[in-house]
Amino acid sequence: MAGGRNAGRVIVVTGAGSGIGAAAVERLVEEGASVVAVDLTADSLAWCAGAPGADRIATVVGSVADDSTNAEMVAVAVERFGALHGAFLNAGIATFGVMQSAPMEMLDRALEVNVRGVALGIKAVIPELRKVDGGAIVVTGSTSGLAADPGNWSYNASKAAVINLARGAAIDLATLGIRVNAVCPGPTRTNMTKPMLDRGGDSQVRRSVPMGRWGEPSELAAAASFLLSKDASFITGVALPVDGGLTADSGAIPLYGARLVDREG
Repeated sequence: MAGGRNAGRVIVVTGAGSGIGAAAVERLVEEGASVVAVDLTADSLAWCAGAPGADRIATVVGSVADDSTNAEMVAVAVERFGALHGAFLNAGIATFGVMQSAPMEMLDRALEVNVRGVALGIKAVIPELRKVDGGAIVVTGSTSGLAADPGNWSYNASKAAVINLARGAAIDLATLGIRVNAVCPGPTRTNMTKPMLDRGGDSQVRRSVPMGRWGEPSELAAAASFLLSKDASFITGVALPVDGGLTADSGAIPLYGARLVDREG
C-alpha cells in the first residue's frame, strides 16, 4: 500500500455505494485523503458511517445525470473539507440486449448516465480543480469501450464515448493544470458483473483472460488512486486497461487455460 500518496487531498468518488467506487473510497481514505462519496441512495452509502476514517468521508445522495447532484458534491467538498483536488467519476450502468431487438431507450439511458453524467461531473469540478496544485480527474471506462462484446452494443457505445470524452477533456484542461485519465476495467467482481457470474461466466473469463482470473475492485481502486495522485503528474489523456492482459490478446490462438496446458508448455 502506498501510504500517504493522496494525503491531504480532497477527492469526489461517484458510484461509491459498492464495487470499484467503494473500494476507491476505502483506498483514498487509507492513503490520507478526504472523500465525498456519491451514490443513488442513502442505503447504498450507509457503509461509509462505519468505515475506517469515517470522519473524512462525506456523502451525497443523487443521480450523476442530474446537474444538482454534481453541484452538490463540489459544494460539500469545499464546505466540509475546504477544497477539491480530484474526482473519480466512476458511476455507471450496464445494459444488455442484441442490436436487432433492443429498444433505443436502452442506448439513451446508457449515454445519459455513462457519458452525460461524466461530462456533467467534469464540468462541475473544473472551477475548484483549477484553484489547486495537481488537480486530477479519473473516469471509469471499460475494456468494453476499447473493443466490443456480444449483446452489449449500447454499453460498448457509451464506454467508447466516455474514453474519448476523457481524451478530449484532457486536451482542453491541460492548460488549466488539470489532468484527465480513464481506467478501463476488464472483468471485475462487482454487483454489475454478478449476472455474468450467475450465468456461468466465471469459467469463460478464466479461459479468456491471460492471467486466468477476475479482477478485484481493490485493483481498480489502486490504479485510480495513482492517476489521481501527484505521482502521475505528467500523465493525462490515457485510457489504462486494468484487465489481466485481456486487451493484449489478439484472440487468434486459444490461451493457455483454454488449451489446458501450463504456461511452460
